[in-house]
Amino acid sequence: MSAAAASPSGRPARTGQPGDQPQGGVGSAGDRGSEQPVRYPPQNHILRHLRLSHQMSSDGSLTATMPILDDLADGPLTEGGWLRLGAVATLVDSVAGHHAVLVVSPDWSATLHLSTVLAARAQGSVVTARCSPLRIGRNQVVTETSVTDEAGTEIARSTCTYARLPRRDDTPVVDSTARDNTVHYREDHEVNPRPPLDDYLRISPVPGEPRIELPMHNRIRNSFGSLQGGASIVVAEVMATHLAGMCDGGGRRARCVFADMHYLAPARGGPFRVDGEVLARTGHVVTSRTRIFETAGDSDRLLQTATATAEFLD
Repeated sequence: MSAAAASPSGRPARTGQPGDQPQGGVGSAGDRGSEQPVRYPPQNHILRHLRLSHQMSSDGSLTATMPILDDLADGPLTEGGWLRLGAVATLVDSVAGHHAVLVVSPDWSATLHLSTVLAARAQGSVVTARCSPLRIGRNQVVTETSVTDEAGTEIARSTCTYARLPRRDDTPVVDSTARDNTVHYREDHEVNPRPPLDDYLRISPVPGEPRIELPMHNRIRNSFGSLQGGASIVVAEVMATHLAGMCDGGGRRARCVFADMHYLAPARGGPFRVDGEVLARTGHVVTSRTRIFETAGDSDRLLQTATATAEFLD
């Protein structure tokens, strides 16, 4: 559920998104009704809003960068704000998913698990994610991604697991294997001024309740119409800090420093119900669980479940 592979020309891949599950929907290669290829990510989308760039080096290694911006941080950067875990995890998901789909090509991949630890404040103007394979197996790909700032400080580390899916007639095409290639994801008409990430994604915690309201909309869709993986981590991050605030009566700010997400099923279009539960509180740390359900149809479907840790800042 990561960022789209892109063509050597710098255009996004004609269909599909590394890590996504190949089902019918937005960006699907199986969308036979469209004569023109669907470009992913579309304009006005989380992956473009984060201004991600993917770089393929001459030796075949893959990295991705993201700028350090106030609206992606948990406080003003001039006052010591940290890049938010959700933004960092979306960067990781993009580069790790791109890596996975390249190594299993011509097959495809689907995200099963993403775990991220936020370790330090980022310095400078950009962070870089470097993805390394831990195992490329017959059925799964496991990667580790280190995120560093311009000073070389590791600010985060993630482990991702992807299922290897046999190629089908509607499997997306990846044509981004050119070496010495950089692809920039930018919005043609960026929202100005840039809103806080929660507002951009329309994530709304319910005051006094362990619940988040989340409609389905194009900014959080992946290339097959399901819920984008990085956006899911942002939801878990928001729930972690929301529950920490409820535990403390709203008197202290909290920062999410760890999230472990399991992707169980693809969404079919929403809407969603997001439930939270405090699992433990020890001193300045609150550990919580977030579950994302799709509420369409006769019964709710559990799509994703996450465990996260939030720390009070004072």
